[in-house]
Amino acid sequence: MTIDTLKQILTRQLPGEIAHDHMSPQPKYIEGREGVHDRPPIKSAVMMLVAPYQGDLAIPFIKRTKAGKYHGGQIALPGGKREPLDQNSLATALRECSEEIGVMPDNITTIGRLSDVYIPLSNFNITPFVGTIPEIPNFVLSKNEVEKVIIIPLNDLLDNRNKTSQTLYRLDQKIVAPGYKIGDNFIWGATAMMIAELEALIKNEL
Repeated sequence: MTIDTLKQILTRQLPGEIAHDHMSPQPKYIEGREGVHDRPPIKSAVMMLVAPYQGDLAIPFIKRTKAGKYHGGQIALPGGKREPLDQNSLATALRECSEEIGVMPDNITTIGRLSDVYIPLSNFNITPFVGTIPEIPNFVLSKNEVEKVIIIPLNDLLDNRNKTSQTLYRLDQKIVAPGYKIGDNFIWGATAMMIAELEALIKNEL
C-alpha cells in the first residue's frame, strides 16, 4: 500500500453506516439515557494521520488521559470539538493535531475524508479526515489530554485476526463492543467505526 494508492481509494464512494455497523457497540445507545440532549450535535473532527513506518504505513493513535468526561482512557485519533475561530471541520482537525500531539498543519497533507460518526452519549458529531505526514515525528503531547501516542501499522488493522469483541460497561449497562486488539491496545467505539470504513474501502480496492 502506498500513499498514492490510499489517496485514490479515498475518492471512491464511502460505505458509511454499512461499514460502521461492523464495529458498532451493541446496543448502539441506551434508551432514555443516551441521545437525549437539549441542543444540536456538537460539531467535532479528528485526523487519521498516515505515515511511512518500517517499510509499511502506520497510523498514530492517542491514548487519552482519564480526565475526559465521556471518553477518558480510550484510544482515539487526535481531534476534538470545533471552536469558534475554526473556519471549518478540517481546520478543527488540523488544530487539534497541533495542540494534542504537536504535528503542525503545514506538515500534514489532507488526502480525503470519511463519513461522519455520531456519538449519542456525548452528542458529538465527528467528521474524520485522512492526512499524511512524511515520517513519524517526535510527538509533543498535551499532558492534560494525551497520555501517550501508539503507532499501529496499517496492515495490523487490516488483519482479521486482530478483530475481537469485549464486554464493557457504559452508564452501568453491559454492552458488547467489537474492536481491534493490537497488543495490549483495544480500539473500539467511534474510532473503530472509522477504521472499519477505511478498511472497507481498502479491501474493496485490493
